[in-house]
Amino acid sequence: RHGGDGNLSKAHSLKKKDAENRIVQNPFPDSWIATTAPIALGMLSDLIYTKFLDLGNDAREVLWPLVTSQLVRWSVGTPQDKVQLEAVTDDEYNSDEVIVDVEEWQPSEALVRIGCKEWSRVFRRVLDAVPELDKIETQAWLRTLSISLSGALVKNIELEERIREDIVESKLAALGIQNESHSGGGEGNRSGRNVNYLGMLPTLKTRCIASHCLQQYMSTFVVQFAALTAEEDISCLLETLNKSRLASSKARKDEDLALAFQEAFFDEWGDGVEEVEAALKGTGGGSRHRGSSQIFFLTQEASATKAVILLLSMLYCPKSSDQEAENNNWDAEAFSEPLLTERIIDVLTEFLSSEENDGLLIDPNVWRSASESGGQVAYYCTSFAGVVVDILEMILNLEADKFSRHKASLFPILCSLVRIQSGEIRHLVSDIFRKQIGPMIQMPDSEQRTI
Repeated sequence: RHGGDGNLSKAHSLKKKDAENRIVQNPFPDSWIATTAPIALGMLSDLIYTKFLDLGNDAREVLWPLVTSQLVRWSVGTPQDKVQLEAVTDDEYNSDEVIVDVEEWQPSEALVRIGCKEWSRVFRRVLDAVPELDKIETQAWLRTLSISLSGALVKNIELEERIREDIVESKLAALGIQNESHSGGGEGNRSGRNVNYLGMLPTLKTRCIASHCLQQYMSTFVVQFAALTAEEDISCLLETLNKSRLASSKARKDEDLALAFQEAFFDEWGDGVEEVEAALKGTGGGSRHRGSSQIFFLTQEASATKAVILLLSMLYCPKSSDQEAENNNWDAEAFSEPLLTERIIDVLTEFLSSEENDGLLIDPNVWRSASESGGQVAYYCTSFAGVVVDILEMILNLEADKFSRHKASLFPILCSLVRIQSGEIRHLVSDIFRKQIGPMIQMPDSEQRTI
C-alpha cells in the first residue's frame, strides 16, 4: 500500500470521491514485487518439498541455512553481522580512504508480507509431506523449522526494540533531555543528536508489521504442528511469542514514542489547509488513533497473544483423537493447562477493564463484528476482541471435566462479559452458560433450548 514505504502523505488524495480526481493506481505496475517476487521465493518452498526432504541431515545442515537466510532477508532484512565493510575514497575529506558500512538492506512492507507468508508455506509444505517421512525425520525437520522461525522473529523483535530506543533517545536529545532509561552507554547514545527520528518511524512500522505477519500466519499450520512437535520446540516458540508480546506491550505504553508517532502523523499533512482538513475529515473524529503507536503495537501484541493461546489450546484440546498418541513422549495437556489458564485470565481481565474505561468513547458500529474490530481504534478492548472471541469459542468446546476444573476462576469473568457491547461476544457467553454451566445446575436440555 502506497509503495510499501510507510509514507501516507498522499493518502488523503486517494480517498477523494470526485470523479475528475479519481486515478486508478496500481502500487506496483509491472514490477517484480507483483509478479516475480512471490514466484521466486515460492520456488524455495517447492525445492524443500520436492528435493530437500529426501536428503535428510545433509539438507538440514547444508542447504536449509541458505534457504532460511533468504527468508530472513525478505522478512527481517540483512542481519547486522552480515553487513560488509567497504573501503572508499572520500573527496570531501582530502581524498583520504575511509571505511564505511555498506547500506543495510531493509525490505519494504510489500516484501515483508511476501516473505512472512512464505514462512507459512514452508511449514505447510513440510507438514504435507509428513505421511511420507519416518518419525525421526519428521521431528528433525519440525525442530529445524521451529528454531529458524523463532530465530527470525527474535531478530526482528530485537531490531524493533533497538529502533524504538533510538527514536526515543533522538527525540529527547533534540529537546535537550537525557533519557535515564537508556543512559548506559549503549549504541543508541552514540548519535542521538544526529538521527532524524521521524525518518526512522516507517522502518519501525515495517518491523512491527513483520512481527505481526509472522505471528498471524502461525494459525495456518499450528494444528498439525502442535500434534507432531516435541516439548522443547513448543517451549522455544512460546518463549519467542511471549517476548514479542511483552516488547509490544512495553512499546504501546511508551508515551515518548506515542508523541513521536503523533508528530510524524501531523508532519505528513503538509502545510496546505486542504490537506489538513481532508485528513481530519477522513478520520471521522478518530484522529487520536489514526497513525498512533498504539494501533501498531496493540495489533502486534494481540497477534502474539492469539498465537500463544491458539498453540496452547491445540495442546490442551486436541482436534483429533490421534493427537495424544502422537505426543507420546510428553504430557501436552499438563504442560499447556497452567500456561493457557494464566493467559486467558489475564486477557479477559484486561479486556473487561479496558471496555469499562473506554467503552463510552467507542462508536457502537465498531462492535458489529468484534473479531474484525481491531485496527480501527487504539483500545485494548477493540484490538483484543478477536482474541476474546477465540478464547470463548475454545471455552465453549471444552470437555465438561476440563471446564469444571476452572469454573471458579472463569465464572465471575463470564458473568461480567454479559454487559459487553459486542453482540458476538454476548452470544458466545450465552452459549457457554447454556452448554457448560447449564448441566452443572441440572438444567435439562429441553429447558435450555426454550429459554
